Amino acid sequence: MKLPRLARLVLAVCALTPALFASNNAVLYWNDQALNTIRISRNPPPLASLMYATLHGAIFDVTNSITRTHKGWIVNDPAPEGADMDAAIAGAANTVMKELWKGTNPHLLESMFQKALAEIPDGPAKEIGLAWGQKVGKAVIDSRASSGYDKPIPGIYSSTEQGKWRETPAGFRPPLLPFWGKVTPFAMTSPEQFRARPPEELGDKEYAEQLAFVAKRGARDNAERTEYETMSTAFWNDDLGTSTPPGHWNQIASDLARRNKLSTVDAARLFALLNFALADSAIGCWETKFYYNTWRPETALREIDPELAPAVKIEPDFIPNMASPPFPSYTSGHSTFSAAGARTLALWFGTDDIEFSVTSDALPGAVRHFKKLSDAQKEAGMSRVLGGIHTMSDNLEGQKMGVQIADWVFQTSLQPLGTEVAAAK
Repeated sequence: MKLPRLARLVLAVCALTPALFASNNAVLYWNDQALNTIRISRNPPPLASLMYATLHGAIFDVTNSITRTHKGWIVNDPAPEGADMDAAIAGAANTVMKELWKGTNPHLLESMFQKALAEIPDGPAKEIGLAWGQKVGKAVIDSRASSGYDKPIPGIYSSTEQGKWRETPAGFRPPLLPFWGKVTPFAMTSPEQFRARPPEELGDKEYAEQLAFVAKRGARDNAERTEYETMSTAFWNDDLGTSTPPGHWNQIASDLARRNKLSTVDAARLFALLNFALADSAIGCWETKFYYNTWRPETALREIDPELAPAVKIEPDFIPNMASPPFPSYTSGHSTFSAAGARTLALWFGTDDIEFSVTSDALPGAVRHFKKLSDAQKEAGMSRVLGGIHTMSDNLEGQKMGVQIADWVFQTSLQPLGTEVAAAK
């Protein structure tokens, strides 16, 4: 079978570079493989976030079973004596990826696995570690099998009611993963734990002002936007075929981990915490989206009833700067993901004041520089308002949820052994 061009490209890059090459860190190696596999498989953001989190949760459990320093996620049993850590990571990662990415070309996944194994000296330690990693990976997969991520729930989500979501031009696509708000979280107590407050009423002055802002700044044509702001919508787009919004924050985390020379053990915990926060952000955000089922700004600007919202100026010809995604507007997924990602990294490194650069899958060649993690968070969230597909409340309430989820995950998950976990507020 002939591989797609992108898959061949990834294999070529892998063939030119040793497996644990640049970082000598197995966690970062497997994170890179997950990023590439998400790109090739074109997984949507909520599913991608679950895949990243499941993979990194398994990697954490297998490293922690050797070090025995923290409470595990699924597996708390000690590893067999003499198990090689990199082999155990490879066994767990490969087991998880083969299950979650069943539709991906198996030759690609096997190539990733074999390149990792080639860097590990042969012997009993490798064999013991590999077998243990496979056992841990299977335990994680078995545990997540009942989470509901692969079990759609039938329902009618499109509505002609004022204020409620309906399909948008040009594709009029059906809702994406409307059941995702029912998936079992990784760390939250329930999908609705951090549900956003109700959105503004249609007749509220604040709602009218927010729609006017979108009409002025988020239109495709003749908008009051700088060139930098216009390019932001592409830079942070992270649509199908990219590493997705959670993947963008995994890329940032990977760069910071390399810069700070994190050990394999520390990287395993960081990436598990980060991806638990990102995956639970998807679940919490989608729960809020389909609980309130709010229409997109373009629908409101074209179809709102003047009697219900006299302060809104109708814009029948409004076209957003980017296509509206096929799910409700409130709250913004990008904003929730970005806040969770930035907050987790700030908590881990002890400061938000981290200067860094980041590239974009959606805008190849572009590089953006930030003085703070939260600067990137805010720009990513704002890009959706400037794209004309979200109101400011969608953005700000999504960011608030992302911070809350990150705080909860960081305070309650994968804690050091012998410590009491204080409930996050």
